[in-house]
Amino acid sequence: MDTAAAAIRRDVIVVGAGLAGSAAATVLARRGLSVAVIDPYAEFPPLFRAEKIEPDQAALLQSLGLFEKVRERTRIIREIIHGRGGRVLYRRKIEQFGISYCDTVNQVRAQIPEEVEFKVGRVETLTPDAEHPQVVLADGTVYEGRLVIVASGMNGRLPEQLGAQKNMVHDELSMVFGFMLERSDGEPFPFESVTYRPDPKASRVDYLTLFLMGQMMRVNVFAYWPARDATTRELLNNPTATLARLVPGLDKVIGAYVVKGKVEPFRIDLYRMQDCARPGMVLIGDAYQSVCPSTGMGQSKVLTDVDVLCNEFVPKWLAAARLPGEEIAAFYAHPRKAEVDDQALSRALSTRQCVVSDALQWRVRRMVRAWRFAHGV
Repeated sequence: MDTAAAAIRRDVIVVGAGLAGSAAATVLARRGLSVAVIDPYAEFPPLFRAEKIEPDQAALLQSLGLFEKVRERTRIIREIIHGRGGRVLYRRKIEQFGISYCDTVNQVRAQIPEEVEFKVGRVETLTPDAEHPQVVLADGTVYEGRLVIVASGMNGRLPEQLGAQKNMVHDELSMVFGFMLERSDGEPFPFESVTYRPDPKASRVDYLTLFLMGQMMRVNVFAYWPARDATTRELLNNPTATLARLVPGLDKVIGAYVVKGKVEPFRIDLYRMQDCARPGMVLIGDAYQSVCPSTGMGQSKVLTDVDVLCNEFVPKWLAAARLPGEEIAAFYAHPRKAEVDDQALSRALSTRQCVVSDALQWRVRRMVRAWRFAHGV
């Protein structure tokens, strides 16, 4: 078959329609580019990922023209109670937004302009080229663009197909657990959000956060033990009692509670792709680098990728006749992108050490972190 003759041609092909891919497709289509999006799901499925939008992330979404639609599905958090040792330390004013990741993505997807072709399918192969990079689907459909954006999330198959190397910064860095919580007396919780820190050396839990999501109180627990650790099984099978053991004194801050519904675990492997500058193809979001959710930087990194790529690089790239690998490499090295990427890695690694390490420098840093948290610094 002459794939060149049969190819569907667009300016930009976006592979993957999570937050990164959907946002990039929307921004670029609004710039007047012809865009095709390829994803296995017509509607993004429930997936335990980032469940709060931080102030800097709301600002990034706003700057990309995406926030107002997303905001419709959020619960606004205006105050966070900070607690430790069974007591409230202080209250902090803020503006965060509680929303499930699938709701965030689907609200961004709803803003993709109607002229964008959204193809439900699975990508089989990627072929880099400085002038006409190609994407071939499992059903034989061929797309040809001037640029292919790979936003396929944590599935490393496609980046590795390009010859990119996954540098595993830390295998099994952390575990995150998400679940709903209710008061034992059935009354509503008298707050919008709580951040509570137990003794990390006793529990291997860094902190947990409670926040409104819809009409329920959602909990995220950030911990450091292997996925197959007995504590994981305990939390999945007997969550209320296990939470009380791991986070003593929480009930004195929020009242007697019971875990409701399923506990969702998420194992974090920290990685960054290397040697991934291929002509006509660029990796963004988790396709390039993962983030530990405990840092609160996951969506910051993704949206920074989208902003830098779509507003600084794509216009000049598509003004040229060719897009060699050196041009792609410039995106990965962009100062603002690189700063956020490096900061996300550094925070993730240092936080783990502060929780689990007995080395003197980390014992000192653990005490400093505890003092800063207690004093709202």
